[in-house]
Formats: sequence, structure tokens, C-alpha cells
Amino acid sequence: MNEDVQLWLRAGHVISLFLWIGGLFSVYWLLRLHQHAPKDSHEKLTLMERSIALSMDLAAAGAIITGLVMALTKGGTHPTTNLFAAPGAGWFHIKLTLVVLGVLSVHGMLRARIKRFGKGDFKPVPQWLWSVFMVSITVIVILVFRGPKMFAKTVAPAPAVESVR
Repeated sequence: MNEDVQLWLRAGHVISLFLWIGGLFSVYWLLRLHQHAPKDSHEKLTLMERSIALSMDLAAAGAIITGLVMALTKGGTHPTTNLFAAPGAGWFHIKLTLVVLGVLSVHGMLRARIKRFGKGDFKPVPQWLWSVFMVSITVIVILVFRGPKMFAKTVAPAPAVESVR
């Protein structure tokens, strides 16, 4: 893939990630406040949560699509290798697992909670959800920046050959 296209994809991925994570932060805290809000503000809060969640959904789709395109079109030393099959890409598999289990699951739970709140069921948002989300985001960022070096195959230096004169 052209390097210019790759840079546009990366920019789209980062922008989508910022919007997605920002939406998750906003919706989580709005839901936490919503359960304690006066009854006359519930309808307005539900509309706010739904509109932020819609932009969060669109941003998630953008991040996932651009991320998959980048993963399938680069990686490894061979031009046809993608990141799913590249040697030393264990960090990428861990990152994807954390995205699915730690970010997408939180996304789905918050969406379900918005639906419940819209129906008048104001069960509190579990606090452990925030912990799972924050730990996942932290480890994902570390893996993105440090993972390729941490998981790179190290080649042992060749033994020194003494010259015989």
C-alpha cells in the first residue's frame, strides 16, 4: 500500500480513537450522574446520552475499519505479510484481545445501560466497568508504543572468530 494512504489511514484511526474513547468517558460519567439526577431532567439526560453514544458508535466503526485495513495491509518484513501473521506480532494479538474484551465490551454495556435508563430502569453503572476500561486503555497504549520492540525476535550475535596468523 502507498505510504501516503497508510498515513491517512493512521490519522483516521487516531482521530476515530480519540472520539470513541472520549465518547465512552462522557457516556460513563453521564450515566453515573443520571441515576442521581432529579426526575424532571431524566429525559434530557437520556437524549444527551443517546446522541453522544451515536457519535461514539460511528467513531468506533471508523477506528475498527481503519485499524483492520492497516493491519491487513502491512507488517513483517515481507510486503504481503499482514500484522495477523507477522513474526513477532504477539503484541498485536494481545492488543486486539484487550480491544475486544476491555473496550468493546464496555461499549456494549454502556449502550445497554442507556437503553435501560431510557425505559426508567436506573440500576447503577458498576464501578468495576471504569477500572476494566482504564486498565485496558493503558495496556493498549503501552503495547502500541512498546510492543513491537518488546516482542521483536532478538538475534544472538554471531560468535567472534579469531583469526589465525
